[in-house]
Amino acid sequence: MSNIIALAGLSNSGKSTSLKYLDPEETFIISCTSKQLQIPGFRKKYKKATVDDGKLCGNWLISNDYVKIEKVLKIISKSRPEIKVACLDDCNYLLSNETFQNAMVKGYEKFTILAKNYYDLIQTCQNLRDDLTIVFISHIENIGTEIDPEYRLWTTGKMLTNAINLDGLFSYIIYAERYIPDGQDEVGYRFKTRTDGNDTCRSIAGCFEDKYIEPNMKLVIDRVNEFEFGEE
Repeated sequence: MSNIIALAGLSNSGKSTSLKYLDPEETFIISCTSKQLQIPGFRKKYKKATVDDGKLCGNWLISNDYVKIEKVLKIISKSRPEIKVACLDDCNYLLSNETFQNAMVKGYEKFTILAKNYYDLIQTCQNLRDDLTIVFISHIENIGTEIDPEYRLWTTGKMLTNAINLDGLFSYIIYAERYIPDGQDEVGYRFKTRTDGNDTCRSIAGCFEDKYIEPNMKLVIDRVNEFEFGEE
């Protein structure tokens, strides 16, 4: 069973940028939009995926097609042992894309299908090889008010939420945040490892000593692996 980690936050909170700390020789990024990678030197470090002599080459795929994404992840699990981390960047756009594709379809069944496709993707990821970590990078939404906010992983609305509790499928949901450090004027960035009580941020008890940590995805993955494999 592979490890599944969600990295969630508002736009421009440092989610995608945190991938710059990962080793490109061990990382495969799947971009669910056509947005370029937020990584210095990404054009040299990440080569677009191709199939050469029947083998998957490269470490960067741009796709919002569930079937293609699941197929590539299974190939990585089976035939690319050097890849230790696979990241699905902007994965909430999988939901958006399918919603727009079926905008003219009447009835509530389309929302059940929408939820099932996303659920099946997560289940596929959980059944990949043990030493592989899958990172789902998603936006969050406020389902409360400005006075009493309540944050969760972004969905396409109540119809989808009624069909599936996305947040409940993850043991780790790390929140990326912007903040103003004391005594400074510049915006800072950090990761949050446990909830404030009004969001779905979570991690297994005892994994992270500090509530706030450096916005570094490698640090998160290394710590989770140390914790789960008993390498304290």
